[in-house]
Amino acid sequence: MWSVSKRFAKVYFALFSATGTLGIAWTIWYETVHNSAGKSWYDVVDGIIQKFPPVILGAAFISFVITEALVVLYSIYRDRMEKKAEKIFAEGVAEGVAQGKAQGVAEGIALIEDYYRRKADAEARGEPFDEPYPGADDNNGVDNDDNGANNKNGVENKNGADAG
Repeated sequence: MWSVSKRFAKVYFALFSATGTLGIAWTIWYETVHNSAGKSWYDVVDGIIQKFPPVILGAAFISFVITEALVVLYSIYRDRMEKKAEKIFAEGVAEGVAQGKAQGVAEGIALIEDYYRRKADAEARGEPFDEPYPGADDNNGVDNDDNGANNKNGVENKNGADAG
């Protein structure tokens, strides 16, 4: 009984109390009904008292076995629930990543479309368009006249880096 974990101590003592009470009640009943014929009450009480230690030890053992079985079943249940939770979490993360990527792509496309729309509007009005290409952190002195690229050697680079 001392090896029962603290988490299951209340379960153990509840089982011990129940089985011990039932065992003692059965012992009292048995001794008074079946073994009292032709005996004095002193002998009946002595028979009951002599059976208390084995009944209590039996109750302790039975309670321990049941508690340990419950611990094993609880461990199996907990492991299954943890695996299920991990699976659900992993599925949620994968779904969130997929949704995040889709949203990021959509936002990126919207930024680029807005950039080209503003550039076309500026060119239609004959105004210079010097905004950096979307996603370019800084220009590093790059000429933005051609989509944020430095178009030496006829190579177009849309990310604002030096192409030449």
